[in-house]
Amino acid sequence: MANVSLIKTDAKIDELIVLIGKRGASLQKDIHRAACSIIRRWHESSDVSVAVRQMNALLEAIPSMGRANAFKAWVEAYATFVWNADDSCFAYHAKRTKISLGDAQAACATPFWEFKKEPEYKPMNLDDLIAALVARADKRRQDGLKDGDVVDADKIKALKAIIA
Repeated sequence: MANVSLIKTDAKIDELIVLIGKRGASLQKDIHRAACSIIRRWHESSDVSVAVRQMNALLEAIPSMGRANAFKAWVEAYATFVWNADDSCFAYHAKRTKISLGDAQAACATPFWEFKKEPEYKPMNLDDLIAALVARADKRRQDGLKDGDVVDADKIKALKAIIA
């Protein structure tokens, strides 16, 4: 385990776990506070370009384990910014360059991690995955193949035999 300083006692591991819980709660509150501050400041200044820049910077600052997709959904719902997948950033809708005080207050009332719950963990079931793939391929063949589709009937038959 390169560059990892391991803890050697159960008591110290338990202490670290408690500390991680406190820091995690503090971090998500800080993210929410920053996002709400951006929205409130936008309401006061009417400068949507600064709000979009700051919201993108905040998203960039969120660690990869930080529920970024929940944050994006929250921003789309409350700030009504649009997620631009091509550029991987928020943009504002030309017709929505201001935000009301009520909208800003509603945003602050719902933290992003509560707005969109984390999906439930689902263990992998290979038979279910193959069955779903076969169903999708069958439907595509029934609806008519499109340019570039490669859906071999013999392969579908072989996959059905695997899960039978």
